[in-house]
Amino acid sequence: MAANANCPIPSNINPLSPTGFRLSISKLPDLTYFCQEANLPEIELPSMEMPTTFSTIGIPGDMIHFGDLTVQFLVDENLANYKGVFNWIVGLGFPEDFLQYQALVAADPLVSNNKFGGMVNNYSDATLEILGSQNTTSQTVLFKDIHPVSLSSLPFMATATDINYLIGTATFRYTYYEFM
Repeated sequence: MAANANCPIPSNINPLSPTGFRLSISKLPDLTYFCQEANLPEIELPSMEMPTTFSTIGIPGDMIHFGDLTVQFLVDENLANYKGVFNWIVGLGFPEDFLQYQALVAADPLVSNNKFGGMVNNYSDATLEILGSQNTTSQTVLFKDIHPVSLSSLPFMATATDINYLIGTATFRYTYYEFM
Protein backbone atom coordinates (compact mmCIF):
# COMPACT_ATOMS: atom_id res chain seq x y z
CA MET A 1 0.00 0.00 0.00
CA ALA A 2 1.51 3.23 -1.11
CA ALA A 3 1.36 6.23 1.18
CA ASN A 4 -0.57 9.19 -0.14
CA ALA A 5 -0.27 12.65 1.36
CA ASN A 6 -4.01 13.21 0.91
CA CYS A 7 -4.98 9.91 2.53
CA PRO A 8 -4.96 9.75 6.34
CA ILE A 9 -3.27 6.75 7.93
CA PRO A 10 -5.62 4.62 10.06
CA SER A 11 -4.81 4.32 13.76
CA ASN A 12 -4.60 0.50 13.43
CA ILE A 13 -3.09 -0.95 10.26
CA ASN A 14 -3.15 -4.60 11.37
CA PRO A 15 -5.29 -6.78 9.10
CA LEU A 16 -7.88 -9.05 10.71
CA SER A 17 -6.88 -12.71 11.05
CA PRO A 18 -9.57 -15.32 10.32
CA THR A 19 -8.19 -17.63 13.03
CA GLY A 20 -8.80 -15.33 16.00
CA PHE A 21 -12.32 -15.86 17.31
CA ARG A 22 -14.35 -17.46 20.08
CA LEU A 23 -18.04 -18.32 19.76
CA SER A 24 -20.16 -18.86 22.87
CA ILE A 25 -23.80 -19.97 22.80
CA SER A 26 -25.54 -19.92 26.18
CA LYS A 27 -27.59 -23.08 25.53
CA LEU A 28 -24.66 -24.98 23.97
CA PRO A 29 -21.63 -24.69 26.26
CA ASP A 30 -20.08 -27.89 24.80
CA LEU A 31 -19.81 -26.22 21.41
CA THR A 32 -17.43 -23.40 22.40
CA TYR A 33 -14.25 -25.46 22.82
CA PHE A 34 -14.74 -27.46 19.61
CA CYS A 35 -15.82 -24.59 17.33
CA GLN A 36 -13.72 -24.61 14.15
CA GLU A 37 -15.47 -22.02 12.04
CA ALA A 38 -18.13 -19.36 12.50
CA ASN A 39 -19.22 -16.65 10.11
CA LEU A 40 -20.17 -13.05 10.65
CA PRO A 41 -23.35 -13.15 8.55
CA GLU A 42 -24.24 -10.71 5.84
CA ILE A 43 -26.65 -7.89 6.45
CA GLU A 44 -28.82 -6.63 3.63
CA LEU A 45 -31.14 -3.66 3.19
CA PRO A 46 -32.97 -4.28 -0.10
CA SER A 47 -33.83 -1.13 -1.97
CA MET A 48 -37.27 -0.31 -3.27
CA GLU A 49 -37.84 0.92 -6.79
CA MET A 50 -39.55 4.24 -7.25
CA PRO A 51 -40.70 5.05 -10.78
CA THR A 52 -40.21 8.60 -11.93
CA THR A 53 -41.01 10.31 -15.20
CA PHE A 54 -37.61 9.55 -16.72
CA SER A 55 -36.25 6.51 -14.91
CA THR A 56 -36.74 4.22 -11.98
CA ILE A 57 -34.57 5.08 -8.99
CA GLY A 58 -33.66 2.94 -6.03
CA ILE A 59 -34.48 4.18 -2.55
CA PRO A 60 -33.46 2.55 0.73
CA GLY A 61 -35.88 -0.09 1.95
CA ASP A 62 -37.11 -0.39 5.50
CA MET A 63 -36.65 -4.10 6.25
CA ILE A 64 -33.18 -5.38 7.12
CA HIS A 65 -32.38 -9.03 6.43
CA PHE A 66 -29.68 -10.80 8.43
CA GLY A 67 -28.05 -13.91 6.93
CA ASP A 68 -27.74 -17.24 8.72
CA LEU A 69 -25.13 -17.89 11.40
CA THR A 70 -23.28 -21.04 10.31
CA VAL A 71 -21.02 -22.86 12.76
CA GLN A 72 -18.68 -25.79 12.11
CA PHE A 73 -17.43 -27.78 15.08
CA LEU A 74 -15.42 -30.89 15.83
CA VAL A 75 -17.78 -33.51 17.21
CA ASP A 76 -16.57 -34.83 20.56
CA GLU A 77 -16.47 -38.62 20.99
CA ASN A 78 -19.53 -38.61 23.26
CA LEU A 79 -21.42 -36.48 20.72
CA ALA A 80 -22.31 -34.06 23.54
CA ASN A 81 -22.04 -30.95 21.35
CA TYR A 82 -23.85 -32.61 18.41
CA LYS A 83 -26.62 -33.92 20.67
CA GLY A 84 -26.98 -30.47 22.24
CA VAL A 85 -27.97 -28.99 18.88
CA PHE A 86 -29.98 -32.11 17.96
CA ASN A 87 -32.02 -32.04 21.18
CA TRP A 88 -32.70 -28.32 20.76
CA ILE A 89 -34.07 -28.88 17.23
CA VAL A 90 -36.13 -31.90 18.33
CA GLY A 91 -37.52 -29.93 21.27
CA LEU A 92 -38.58 -27.09 18.97
CA GLY A 93 -40.06 -29.39 16.34
CA PHE A 94 -41.40 -32.14 18.69
CA PRO A 95 -41.73 -34.85 15.97
CA GLU A 96 -43.23 -37.47 18.32
CA ASP A 97 -45.32 -35.64 20.92
CA PHE A 98 -45.70 -32.39 22.86
CA LEU A 99 -43.66 -33.78 25.76
CA GLN A 100 -40.50 -33.23 23.71
CA TYR A 101 -41.09 -29.49 23.81
CA GLN A 102 -41.82 -29.64 27.54
CA ALA A 103 -38.52 -31.49 28.02
CA LEU A 104 -36.69 -28.70 26.17
CA VAL A 105 -38.19 -26.08 28.46
CA ALA A 106 -37.56 -28.13 31.61
CA ALA A 107 -33.95 -28.97 30.68
CA ASP A 108 -32.70 -25.39 30.71
CA PRO A 109 -32.86 -23.26 33.85
CA LEU A 110 -32.22 -20.11 31.78
CA VAL A 111 -35.88 -19.40 31.09
CA SER A 112 -36.26 -15.70 30.36
CA ASN A 113 -38.80 -13.16 29.19
CA ASN A 114 -38.58 -11.99 25.62
CA LYS A 115 -40.46 -9.56 23.42
CA PHE A 116 -42.86 -12.24 22.19
CA GLY A 117 -44.45 -12.35 25.64
CA GLY A 118 -44.39 -14.93 28.38
CA MET A 119 -41.71 -17.20 29.65
CA VAL A 120 -40.00 -18.97 26.77
CA ASN A 121 -36.96 -21.14 26.41
CA ASN A 122 -36.80 -21.55 22.64
CA TYR A 123 -33.98 -19.08 22.12
CA SER A 124 -30.50 -18.37 23.34
CA ASP A 125 -28.07 -15.52 22.90
CA ALA A 126 -24.64 -16.02 21.37
CA THR A 127 -21.47 -13.95 21.33
CA LEU A 128 -18.73 -13.97 18.75
CA GLU A 129 -15.53 -12.54 20.17
CA ILE A 130 -13.19 -11.37 17.43
CA LEU A 131 -9.58 -11.45 18.57
CA GLY A 132 -6.98 -8.93 17.49
CA SER A 133 -3.28 -9.36 16.74
CA GLN A 134 -2.46 -9.75 20.45
CA ASN A 135 -5.14 -12.47 20.91
CA THR A 136 -7.26 -10.12 22.97
CA THR A 137 -10.89 -9.34 22.21
CA SER A 138 -11.04 -6.44 19.78
CA GLN A 139 -14.77 -6.72 18.98
CA THR A 140 -17.73 -8.57 20.47
CA VAL A 141 -20.76 -9.39 18.37
CA LEU A 142 -24.02 -10.27 20.15
CA PHE A 143 -26.52 -12.49 18.33
CA LYS A 144 -29.94 -12.02 19.90
CA ASP A 145 -32.48 -14.84 20.21
CA ILE A 146 -30.77 -17.51 18.12
CA HIS A 147 -32.32 -20.90 17.41
CA PRO A 148 -31.05 -23.79 15.29
CA VAL A 149 -32.63 -24.46 11.90
CA SER A 150 -30.39 -27.25 10.60
CA LEU A 151 -27.76 -29.76 11.69
CA SER A 152 -25.57 -31.62 9.21
CA SER A 153 -25.24 -35.36 8.87
CA LEU A 154 -22.16 -37.18 10.18
CA PRO A 155 -20.52 -39.48 7.60
CA PHE A 156 -19.09 -42.65 9.17
CA MET A 157 -16.75 -44.51 6.77
CA ALA A 158 -15.18 -47.92 7.41
CA THR A 159 -13.02 -47.50 4.30
CA ALA A 160 -11.20 -44.34 5.41
CA THR A 161 -7.40 -44.75 5.42
CA ASP A 162 -6.66 -41.65 7.49
CA ILE A 163 -8.48 -40.48 10.57
CA ASN A 164 -10.44 -37.39 9.62
CA TYR A 165 -12.34 -36.31 12.68
CA LEU A 166 -16.00 -35.63 12.18
CA ILE A 167 -17.12 -32.06 11.72
CA GLY A 168 -20.71 -31.01 12.36
CA THR A 169 -22.32 -27.96 10.82
CA ALA A 170 -25.17 -26.15 12.54
CA THR A 171 -27.12 -23.27 11.05
CA PHE A 172 -28.88 -20.74 13.26
CA ARG A 173 -31.41 -17.97 12.70
CA TYR A 174 -31.66 -15.00 15.06
CA THR A 175 -33.47 -11.72 15.52
CA TYR A 176 -30.47 -9.45 14.87
CA TYR A 177 -26.83 -8.97 15.72
CA GLU A 178 -24.99 -5.94 17.01
CA PHE A 179 -21.46 -4.89 17.85
CA MET A 180 -21.05 -4.38 21.57
